[in-house]
Amino acid sequence: MDIDDMSYEGEEIKLGGKVRHIKYTIKGLKILAKKYGTVIKAFNKLENMNQEFDVETMDHLTLLLHAGLVHEDERITVEATENLLTFEILPVVFTKILKSFGGSMPQPTDDGGSNDNPGESLQTSTSLNTPPE
Repeated sequence: MDIDDMSYEGEEIKLGGKVRHIKYTIKGLKILAKKYGTVIKAFNKLENMNQEFDVETMDHLTLLLHAGLVHEDERITVEATENLLTFEILPVVFTKILKSFGGSMPQPTDDGGSNDNPGESLQTSTSLNTPPE
């Protein structure tokens, strides 16, 4: 994304019968920083999420999604966000959150320019790819 082109619309996802866009604005990032201390700590928690989908994992994923949706609907609550999530879509949401966080930030390249693939530099070692059987 060219730092002068701030037209990133977010990662498109269908939730609750509506097409939405996960995008991290300052408001969303502040929500995460208030909860976790820093934005980086919030996204670092993705590495520790597990496939068991325990309460902590589901709460964390819900809060990350909520913070990524407030740019479209300032009135959306964490509880309303929680009701948008189904077990089947959790891996998709996880992936879209990662891509959106990378896409919401300009990514400088080694030559001082910007990376045209905004999510490329965001990596995680988590194994949350598919729901358990």
